[in-house]
Amino acid sequence: MTDQKPTGVFVRLPLSNEQIGKLLAPIGTLNERLSPIGTPVTGGKLEVFGYADAVGLPLEDGGPTNWTADINAKPDETSTVPLVRHSDAQAAIAALQAENARLREALSHAREAITSDENKSSIVCTVWAGPGETLVDYISSALEGSAA
Repeated sequence: MTDQKPTGVFVRLPLSNEQIGKLLAPIGTLNERLSPIGTPVTGGKLEVFGYADAVGLPLEDGGPTNWTADINAKPDETSTVPLVRHSDAQAAIAALQAENARLREALSHAREAITSDENKSSIVCTVWAGPGETLVDYISSALEGSAA
């Protein structure tokens, strides 16, 4: 969908026990442990409205239904977790999903055009996109989600 490096991770709370296990595993940095449990976010920035202490956030299924966390306008020694609005994150995800759908549709049309009867014996069908695959193979692989 994009070649941009993830700039953040969207993590839906509350975390499952499996996600908590991955987060608390004493292997790697916190960033390395957080990435597998969330959805990578690239590109556009979400507005940070405050910072909280990770200790005060509800991280377990079945955890407290009432909880409080101090939210600071700026990060400090304890309040290091940036907070964004759920609606902003959902809007960003929806925009990326729409882009994904648009690009998949374009790839589908390209594959149909390349494999149409008019192009059946054309050089276009045999253009190599990578080792061992034609352009049509490459497009089909991308549409199936197996292309890197």
